[in-house]
Amino acid sequence: MSQTLRAVAATAQRLQSASTTFLPQRRLIVPNGVSEPTGQLLKDLETLASAAHSAADSVLCSSILAGHSSESDDFADVSVWLGPGSYGKGNEQTVLNKLGLDSKGGRVSSVDLSAQCIPVTVNMESSTPQMADLSAQLANLKDLHCFLMHPTSGSDVIYSLIGKHANGWGGLVGIGTWSDD
Repeated sequence: MSQTLRAVAATAQRLQSASTTFLPQRRLIVPNGVSEPTGQLLKDLETLASAAHSAADSVLCSSILAGHSSESDDFADVSVWLGPGSYGKGNEQTVLNKLGLDSKGGRVSSVDLSAQCIPVTVNMESSTPQMADLSAQLANLKDLHCFLMHPTSGSDVIYSLIGKHANGWGGLVGIGTWSDD
């Protein structure tokens, strides 16, 4: 199994909850009660996850969301489909709840995006073709926003990059490791 697939599996295992389903062949998390995406939407989400992995590899990190702020390369990003609803900026707790990731008093913070829609957690001296491809994929999403949830205990920090597709909301979710604040 490749390092990326191990990191995807580690992310899915850590994020797995009774309220979500992980589709490993799709690298996709879908909350229970939400219809699994099909057709072009499914293809777009698979392409987004693949582009995120390639972009992260191109700048020597395992998660494009956690970027170089993570102290570990144990986790990679997976795509997520939330479906229709109110998941835009300001609704971060709703996103976390939908994924079964109640913050339980943890700190939720916004993560700025670069002009290319890439989280500023990635230290880019110059762009790579893979980063440009990911940027093009992310440009297809409207109302794109990124945030992190730092739980009250433990070193895992959960990152989400969510945007609006034509039929609902989706994006990427990943994990970074911080040993201290």
